Amino acid sequence: MTTIAEIVAQVKALPALPDTALKLMKAVGDPRSSVDDIVEAVRYDQVVTADVLRLCNSAYFGLSRKITSLSDAMVCLGTSRVLQLVMSVHTNSLLARPQEGYGLAPGLLWKHSVAVALASSAISTILKLPSAAMAFTAGLLHDIGKVVLSNHVSREFEEIMRLVTERKVSFGEAEQEILGYSHAEVGAQIAEKWSLPETIVRCIRFHHTPHDAHPADPLVDAVHIGDCVCLLLGIGIGEDGLSYRADGAVMERCGLREADLERIGLEVTMELQRVQALFAQGTTDAVGTGAR
Repeated sequence: MTTIAEIVAQVKALPALPDTALKLMKAVGDPRSSVDDIVEAVRYDQVVTADVLRLCNSAYFGLSRKITSLSDAMVCLGTSRVLQLVMSVHTNSLLARPQEGYGLAPGLLWKHSVAVALASSAISTILKLPSAAMAFTAGLLHDIGKVVLSNHVSREFEEIMRLVTERKVSFGEAEQEILGYSHAEVGAQIAEKWSLPETIVRCIRFHHTPHDAHPADPLVDAVHIGDCVCLLLGIGIGEDGLSYRADGAVMERCGLREADLERIGLEVTMELQRVQALFAQGTTDAVGTGAR
């Protein structure tokens, strides 16, 4: 039998998010920050600097000149895009692992998370929210709780599915009742452990239950709808993927129609293919040069 103490201990045992990512997130989220402030948050981390420059100079961005410094990268790509690159690099190894409890093969949780990040970012732009970069990060991390709960879900899977089938509840609600925690709540605790901004913690905690966020939070709504779009498209879908539905009240207050979701889904599908190629090329480069 899974105990809450076991789950809490696993959350505490997770490695911390690198200081560089936290500093960069804080700098990008502060409207008073200059490009120099943002460069300062990254410049002393050689690994992140190398990764950002390598990705900037890849075919994905198709820049006409070679990027040789972080300042150049910020100017050419924008600070939000650089934050997205750094967060994607830092979370790749954690999210790429298989999550057997949710029926997710290696790489599928990362694929789903990146797709939700792209969709959340696109929706935040439509809703004219202040930071698409924050929406991207919240989307990227929304299912981070599955990394901890996967083994526990695996052990209790039959009981969880029995509740889903007999009571017609969502997978998350059954997860909460059997394990004492849902992956959304565990994810929020991981985000708090990493000292992430409160707005990202809220997005992770309420991404399946936006009606529980008081007051209503447009960024939570963006991540919720972004997740639903990707589940409907079957992107990185696991055993629990079919038990969630978009909240009608959220759709109404965001003023989004089915045609909007179809357009976002098409854009995400195309962009996801490019991102997957970018990271696959990065892995090939690293193996080929022995650099990492």
